[in-house]
Amino acid sequence: MTLPIILVVVVMVAGFAATIAIGQSRTNKEGNPDYFRQTGKKWANLSWIYVVCTVVIVAVLIYALNR
Repeated sequence: MTLPIILVVVVMVAGFAATIAIGQSRTNKEGNPDYFRQTGKKWANLSWIYVVCTVVIVAVLIYALNR
């Protein structure tokens, strides 16, 4: 059970580091006028990513708890 916890922590730290790096980038600070175009499509894609990740996480948890 230690390995899954370590993997979760590694993914969390990597996500945090990537978020900070993107937030501090020059391109992000200058802005992008095209950013607010087609927001509906962006939200739909993001929603699908969340749905797929949630299903995968639930499946892994069910598998891990029933071992």
